[in-house]
Amino acid sequence: MLSAWLAIQYFSCSLPLMLIRSTALLLALTALTACSQPQTNSTSSTSETEAPASTPEQITNLKAVAVGDALPYSSKNDQEWEGLAFEVLSAIQAELGGDAVPEITEVSSLQAAGEALKDGSANIACGVGFSWDRAEKLSYSLPFAVGGVRLLTTADIDGTPEALSGTSIGVVKNSVPADVVAKQLPETELTQFDTPAAALDALKQGTVDAIANGALWAKANAAAVPGSKAVPERPYGRSAVACVVNPENQELLTKANVAIAELLQNYVDGDEATTNRINRWIGPESAVGLSAETIATYYNAVLSTVTGIDTQAE
Repeated sequence: MLSAWLAIQYFSCSLPLMLIRSTALLLALTALTACSQPQTNSTSSTSETEAPASTPEQITNLKAVAVGDALPYSSKNDQEWEGLAFEVLSAIQAELGGDAVPEITEVSSLQAAGEALKDGSANIACGVGFSWDRAEKLSYSLPFAVGGVRLLTTADIDGTPEALSGTSIGVVKNSVPADVVAKQLPETELTQFDTPAAALDALKQGTVDAIANGALWAKANAAAVPGSKAVPERPYGRSAVACVVNPENQELLTKANVAIAELLQNYVDGDEATTNRINRWIGPESAVGLSAETIATYYNAVLSTVTGIDTQAE
C-alpha cells in the first residue's frame, strides 16, 4: 500500500507538505470519485441541480463534449479528436457494443459542458477534474489520472507564494485550479479564460505571467511556449481526473466504470495495445514523461480500492 501511495504522489508531481494527507484519505477520495452521487443542495437554484426529466433507457452511442485543446486529455488533429480522454471514451464506446463511434461536440467552457450534460444534448465528458461542487450536480466515474495544480510560466519565478505575489495568473473559469489559486495565492492577480487554449495564447502573447492548470497539462504544453517551465516543483492541491455523466444516466455510469476498470487492469497486466494507448499521452516517451511503473502502480491502487482485492494476487 505504501508503494501505491508514493506512486500517486509522483503521478501528481509531488505535493506541498502541508497538503499531504494519509493513505486512507487519498484512497477514500479515489473511491468517492468512482461512486459519487450528486446530493441535493437546498441553497442552489433548480436550474443548477435538476437533471432532465427523461433520459434514454439504453444508450448505444456516446455523445461527448470536449472543451478545446487541453493536452494530455484532448487535442484536435484536423477533424479528429485524440488524447487520453478520448482513449477512455473509445473504451467506453466499445463496452456499449456495436460499431458506433463517439460523437464529439466542442464547447466553449466547462460551464457549457455541464449544461450540455444536464439538458441531454450530451451524455458524457471525460478528462474532468474532481471537485465537490461539481459532484453535487454530476456523477463521477472511476478516475484514470490524478494531478495537482502547477503553473506554466516564462517568468523567472519558482512558483512559490512569495515569488508569485503581485504576478498575473491565468486560469480557466470554474476549474479546480481557479479555486486553488484563489484560495492559496490571494496576493496574485487572477485573469479568467473560457478555455485552456485561450489561457495558453495569453501566456504566449505575454498578457499574463503564468497559467495555472493541472500538473499533467503544464508538462504536456510546455513545448508550445518557448522558454516556459512548469513550477513549483511540488504542486498546489490535487484532484482525481475522471468522466462525468448526468446523475440519471446510471446505466451509462456503470458501463463507463466497467470499461475504465478494464482499461486500467489491462495496463497493469502489461497488455501491449493498452500500454501504447496510455503511454502515448502520459508515458515515458510523451511530453508528460511518467514511467510505466508509476502509472501501473496508481492504476493498481485505484483497482484495489474499488474491488477490495489485490490485483497483483493470483
